[in-house]
Amino acid sequence: MTDEEKLFEMVERCVADAVLALEEERPLVPFAKLLAQDGSVRELACESGEEKQCYEQLLERLKGEVKMGDVDAVALVARVTIPEQYSAPSPQGIRIHVEEKAQAHKKISARLLYVPYDLFAADGEAKRSVMLHNPIAIGMPMEVYGS
Repeated sequence: MTDEEKLFEMVERCVADAVLALEEERPLVPFAKLLAQDGSVRELACESGEEKQCYEQLLERLKGEVKMGDVDAVALVARVTIPEQYSAPSPQGIRIHVEEKAQAHKKISARLLYVPYDLFAADGEAKRSVMLHNPIAIGMPMEVYGS
């Protein structure tokens, strides 16, 4: 499997984990995944109860992890309201902040992927369904590898 395929698989897993939380009506608390040089993926869970603090805490933890040197890519996931300027089909979304070590030399090398979604619940059903829309990709400077 190529590095690109491993990264794509990690991002797909991020979306799947977020969808599962939404379907089960659990809070979608920010979480992160790290792709190691050996191809393994591990997750960092939030240690704080407040979403905003959790996101910032994970961002700082990711910065520390990449300084150790064996992390090829990171993904930081959060539930967000998608900014209006992106004309998303739904205002609610899953945002995945993705950075790759191999792209660190570029000025705009990180990506934000906004995945708009709608929630549906059938009458009398406990489980909700999530309909994902096409992702919106935005380039930005690195925050994790760039620090």
